[in-house]
Amino acid sequence: MRRTLLPVAALALVAALSGCITITAPADDPDPAAAGQPTASTNVVDDETASPDAAPSAAPDTPGAPDPLRALTCEQLKTAALGNGTERYNGYAEPIPLVDGMWSGEDGTVVHMQQPCAIGDLTGDEAADALVPVLMDGGGTGKFWQVVMYGNIDGKPVYVTMLDIGDRTPVESVSISSRRATVVYLTRPEDASSAEVAVRRTAVYQLSGSRLVEISHTDTPYTP
Repeated sequence: MRRTLLPVAALALVAALSGCITITAPADDPDPAAAGQPTASTNVVDDETASPDAAPSAAPDTPGAPDPLRALTCEQLKTAALGNGTERYNGYAEPIPLVDGMWSGEDGTVVHMQQPCAIGDLTGDEAADALVPVLMDGGGTGKFWQVVMYGNIDGKPVYVTMLDIGDRTPVESVSISSRRATVVYLTRPEDASSAEVAVRRTAVYQLSGSRLVEISHTDTPYTP
């Protein structure tokens, strides 16, 4: 200790005498903040304030919102029934269940759903109904064409009624617009033979109760 203090004391004495040298002894534990050095700090950040761009939580569903009305599809009709408890199909006492759009009776009668079908609102309830051509073949020369309407009850097809188009009068197209059904089919003049088709008829129908009633038709010549 004496070796260290003697030179320092001597230097201090010289500085005091000369007036031009100042020596400050270093502190044993310097304060970093006093010396201008950075100090470590710990900050606690709230997650909610640190993420201003965080996605807001989804708004809860509105209770009591109505389900959207589901339209019928042509595919659904292939497994629907022809006829119901109050509306018979072509005189059959019981509804006829279709399998892949077909049905075969014990008497040899075959019912075959045709294409294309049409989807649209005919009842005014904004739920899209369906129209589809049907061909009934009894095994003889007669080929009876019909157009069947299905109503839309909770997205399921329910038989409403059937239009009898005629024997060997093929349906070319069906459509629905403004709550009216349009059927285009081939037919014949009143005095022509049943084997001859010479007229293309465009008939417009409207639902009245449980019946499709014709409100107009136009004819143009047809040549096979």
